[in-house]
Amino acid sequence: MTIEQFSKYKGLNWEVHQSTAGGASFKHHWNSEKGLSSIRKIKNNTYTHLIFQEYSNYPLVALDTTQKYLNLMYKIANKNSKKFLYATWSYPNILKNNNISTPSSMVIEDKLEKIRPDSDVDILPVGRAFDLFQLKYPNQTLFTSDNKHPNPIGCYLAACVIFSKISSQSSLGIPRRVFENINNEKDIYYFIVEEKMAKKCQLIADEVVFDPN
Repeated sequence: MTIEQFSKYKGLNWEVHQSTAGGASFKHHWNSEKGLSSIRKIKNNTYTHLIFQEYSNYPLVALDTTQKYLNLMYKIANKNSKKFLYATWSYPNILKNNNISTPSSMVIEDKLEKIRPDSDVDILPVGRAFDLFQLKYPNQTLFTSDNKHPNPIGCYLAACVIFSKISSQSSLGIPRRVFENINNEKDIYYFIVEEKMAKKCQLIADEVVFDPN
């Protein structure tokens, strides 16, 4: 619920729902597998914003399947909601396993751009932000030891991009400690990022979202 906490800091007070599972694809969401309730949520709620996130390498290896199930979910979604496609980051094994020399985050974004169901579906350029961060700060990793999943800095950067893209507001100034208080008794920390690193993430997110060229 990091994005929800960001919104509270900015006075927007969003209510965020999610339906996620490790290794889930659009097909899993559509068929309500892996314990997912995505389709029920989409049908039963008039969300103002919807984010669709495919399994990381499917746009590279199964684009037709990605497009098929994206279109199915798009058709049942609230017509008035703003819709986004999550363009994820690259990681070494994506490049190796798919014989790609170009940073795969840009390949993924380009492929998702081509299968957008309509012009009202926008791209969340998270992968592009990861690429730019690694270009500017090559000695700082955004990944955990598996070289695939994001560490707290990567998570914070992704959250900054999502927040700014949806809200059209800069993430500058958002706290580096993201937590939630439970029953006025216990603080649950989603992550803590060093202050200078948080600022770097915020600036990268602003550049990618508001000055993409």
